[in-house]
Amino acid sequence: MPDISILNTKSANFHSVKKALDLYNPENIITSDINEINNSKGLIIPGVSTTDTVLKNIKELKLENIILDFYRSGKPILCICVGMQILFENSEEGVKPGLGIIKGSVKKIPKLESNFKVPHMGWNQLELVKESKIFQGISTNTNFYFVHSYFCDPTDKEIIIGRTNYSIQMCAAIEKNNLSAVQFHPEKSGKDGLKIYENFNNMIN
Repeated sequence: MPDISILNTKSANFHSVKKALDLYNPENIITSDINEINNSKGLIIPGVSTTDTVLKNIKELKLENIILDFYRSGKPILCICVGMQILFENSEEGVKPGLGIIKGSVKKIPKLESNFKVPHMGWNQLELVKESKIFQGISTNTNFYFVHSYFCDPTDKEIIIGRTNYSIQMCAAIEKNNLSAVQFHPEKSGKDGLKIYENFNNMIN
């Protein structure tokens, strides 16, 4: 069985995530197989696509309860971009209810000034507001690569571990119990992004 399962939601950049993770632990697999996921030490939910599409695919694959059970097990989970957004109760992007692991909603990035185009696409600084295992060895105000039109707004602000400014100050990373989630794409963010995968691998060992 693999050490880490990369959840195959049928609509993400799995292979980019796997290539980054392979540098630190080749014992990983892109899968939607329930047994492989359950027997993994860690789970990554990658992002790309829309919340409704990902949630629809997860439901069709009967993975909703598997994700919830994995979270309740206490084993590490890393969620990326849309993989982070599906954790919330609802999203302005679509109509399907989210998984509800995190209380709060996903909102459209406001275009308050003409120079802030949506989607937010490119490098942006991440302000780290709390210490966390997933950002170990990474300095505050490091640049990461973002591609998104919506941002997460958790009800409990205490779970926010990173913020970024683009039109407004918004949540860009959260941590709750064994779950870490980031709005940006670590696999597209150079050595600092790769450090997140190294840290995640360290968390499962």
